Amino acid sequence: TRLRNGNFSQVDVGTNSAGGQILSMASDSDGSLWTINYYGRLFSLRDGKSFVSPVRAGREDNVPALAKDKDGKLWVVRADVVGSLEKGSLMPVQQPGEPDPDGVQRVCASRNGGLWIAGDARVRRWTGGSVIKDTESAPWGQNALTTMLETKAGELLVGTLKAGLFLRSPDGTYQQFTRSNGLSHDWVRCLYQDREGTIWVGTGGGGLDALRLRKVAMVKAPDDWLGRAVLSVTPSAAGGLWVGTEGAGLYRLNEGNLTRFEQPNGLPNSFVWSVLEDRQHGLWVGTWGGGLVCRRGDTFQVPAGLEGNTAAMLALHQDRRGALWIGTQSGLVRYEDGKPTWFNHADGLELPDVRAVTESADGAIWFGMSGGGLGRLKEGKITQYHKPDGLASDFVWSLLAEPDGTLWVGTFGGGLCRLKQGRFATISTREGLPNNVICHIANDGQGNFWISSYGGIFRVSKDDLQRCADGQLKAVNCLVYGKGDGLSTLECSGGFQPSGCRTPDGRLWFPTSKGLAVVDPASVIINPLPPPVLIEEVTADGQLVRLPEQGAALSAAKPLQIRPGKQRFEFRYTALSLVAPEKVRFKCRLDGLESDWVDAGTRRVAYYSYLKPGDYTFRVIACNNDSIWSETGATLALRVLPYFWQTWWFSVCAVVAGAGVVGSGARYATRRRLRRRMEILERQRAVEKERARIAKDIHDDLGASLTRITLLSQSDRAELEDPRQAAEDLAKIYTTARELTRAMDEIVWAVSPQHDTLDSLVTYLGKFAQDFLSVAGIRCRLNVPMQLPAWPLTAEVRHNLFLALKEALNNVVKHAAATEVRVSLTPAASGFSLVVEDNGKGFDPARPGVAANVDGMPARLSAGNGLSNMRKRLAEIGGVFELDSARGEGTKLKFVVRLQS
Repeated sequence: TRLRNGNFSQVDVGTNSAGGQILSMASDSDGSLWTINYYGRLFSLRDGKSFVSPVRAGREDNVPALAKDKDGKLWVVRADVVGSLEKGSLMPVQQPGEPDPDGVQRVCASRNGGLWIAGDARVRRWTGGSVIKDTESAPWGQNALTTMLETKAGELLVGTLKAGLFLRSPDGTYQQFTRSNGLSHDWVRCLYQDREGTIWVGTGGGGLDALRLRKVAMVKAPDDWLGRAVLSVTPSAAGGLWVGTEGAGLYRLNEGNLTRFEQPNGLPNSFVWSVLEDRQHGLWVGTWGGGLVCRRGDTFQVPAGLEGNTAAMLALHQDRRGALWIGTQSGLVRYEDGKPTWFNHADGLELPDVRAVTESADGAIWFGMSGGGLGRLKEGKITQYHKPDGLASDFVWSLLAEPDGTLWVGTFGGGLCRLKQGRFATISTREGLPNNVICHIANDGQGNFWISSYGGIFRVSKDDLQRCADGQLKAVNCLVYGKGDGLSTLECSGGFQPSGCRTPDGRLWFPTSKGLAVVDPASVIINPLPPPVLIEEVTADGQLVRLPEQGAALSAAKPLQIRPGKQRFEFRYTALSLVAPEKVRFKCRLDGLESDWVDAGTRRVAYYSYLKPGDYTFRVIACNNDSIWSETGATLALRVLPYFWQTWWFSVCAVVAGAGVVGSGARYATRRRLRRRMEILERQRAVEKERARIAKDIHDDLGASLTRITLLSQSDRAELEDPRQAAEDLAKIYTTARELTRAMDEIVWAVSPQHDTLDSLVTYLGKFAQDFLSVAGIRCRLNVPMQLPAWPLTAEVRHNLFLALKEALNNVVKHAAATEVRVSLTPAASGFSLVVEDNGKGFDPARPGVAANVDGMPARLSAGNGLSNMRKRLAEIGGVFELDSARGEGTKLKFVVRLQS
């Protein structure tokens, strides 16, 4: 089967394959691909050549295979026979200088030239001459071999059918991997070493295994530490280590041998929470619920002064003067010259659960508490620091004091704190730490801190920590060791002291919940290969966008065309670093939208919610597990196409149209302002006209009446001696005053804004008509709708309509000789009509100045201009005056008023 351009296809190898399984493939120096099947038949996929390699009787379990040496020469192994394939032909196997074919099961190329040959429990290296160099006997015995590989480090790997994998070091020693020590299956089918040095082992039923050099070694106890967590460790001056466990007692590790101590040896119980060997080689063991004991010979005894103390002993430290400091759940104890001195609640300590103790350069004793923060004891005075003072957490698990006075504080949940010159600074996961639970801090003497945590063991530069704490560096770079580097668990032990140590050989030891881990800082190997970066797929609104061919041509390809209207974009990418894929980190940037790199962490997808039409370039780079960044990464150009209304020509047209609209709007606004100004002027003119009318009415009616009253009053003073004449004049004054009051009421009603409605007009006209006609003894009938439209009326309309009605009623009273008058109002769509109809004697409209007399003789109507005045008043308000009358049939006057909408 062949994979080309992302597609799989089956290749026809013809009848020459003889139906057997294809077991091995290799290419020669000419570029031909050779295959060998189960029956040993060779076939070339380039030119179709096929022949059978020499066959002789051999073991049935020795299946055929192909191997390619350093010079590109192909070797064929079949039934204990080995031969060379050169220029498409199988060379005889018995030529001088060729390897002895006897007992050959597998061959592989040697990095230094020649071949490795394995078979018959022997490993030989053929250098290409006439000499076969024998080596020691191989440990796999008569087990059938399946595959071989020499690594970049010169190690030889041999896979077997039933005995797992054998690794031969360059010094000739062997190591076997089976299901008992990590291999998923004992049948090894194939081997491969990738660019980063990882060995990939394909098994016959257990899947794919990765084999790589451990960076962290785990101490294997024969009893597996009884399944208990390791809590504390301290070096011994006599060599080896003392190890305290949670329930498995105390262990002595020396030259790979473990000795266990428990209750029969004098320990109060098997829960050893702290262990320390002092400078006088005395061993101190703190227990849970059993107090503190010290070692005397091969037994453990309670030291003087601490008898009967069953407090949990959590931390042990020896200061420069030789005094022993003990951290307990009840406070801090100084033990010197057989006398304990307690510091606890009585000294003002809050929550004195002491988990860590150290001494600074000025002789002060610093101690961390679980919940009580950080404490300092100097010259008998205790100072306690909490979160409000700048401490990241009140749960302090580890301390490290430096000669310059700097104090490093490891907390549970708050990360790492630095106390320098009285100020706290915090470095946590926000600044690049892998975890915020700091169990132990160790200085490797090479400018680095090694820190155990709940996220594994990591190394960080002390200089980077200082710069980050000073605000000169945003984040620190950590070399993190996890399960992929040999740790059995990420959870290290903390909250007990010492929770780590450094032995004279420079190695660092860290207790964990699943055993004891050891790291050699001097043997740290950095992965120097930046990972290749690959953009896997792009989606727009959830739809997959087809990408061009990957590789170098991707960045040079034409931009991806993205259809208009897409809103959500996702770029999925990866980096090919398989040493620790979970530690691979990414940075991405979308040119055209972003100017700076975005730190994506371990996220392998970038999201963008909206991209305006235009050209963009997506870039992504990655770093491997040791923070070695790729310089080029991967790039992808794309073009988001616009809708037609998002194009430049549409924008130009829109600008032109917008300018036209703005101009039209400005012209309209100008005309509207001008019209509004004209309306204001018209209203002002109407107001001036109304004022002139009011002045005229006041002058004509009120002024004349007041003048008459004045003249009558003067004449009355002259005629006081004539009572009769004075009474007549007073009656005239009274009548004139009443007329004056009524005229004044009419003027006030006409100008009052609260009467500018149709309903108010009808009410006033009806009352006036009834009052006016009742004095003359004429019956008045009103016909008005119950509900009138809420139409506003101007004062001019009301005033002129009232005067017209008044004129009409006055004519009825003086000339019509009527006994009844009907006043009716009828609303219409564009206004209303007011009709005044009497049952008087009427007149001829052709001779409007003459009315019928009682005896048929003509009589003159009003000498004034009543009809013309009514017609004129209706015309002034845009209305119509209509007259309908006949002799002896009464008169009908109709006032039609049109209202503007």
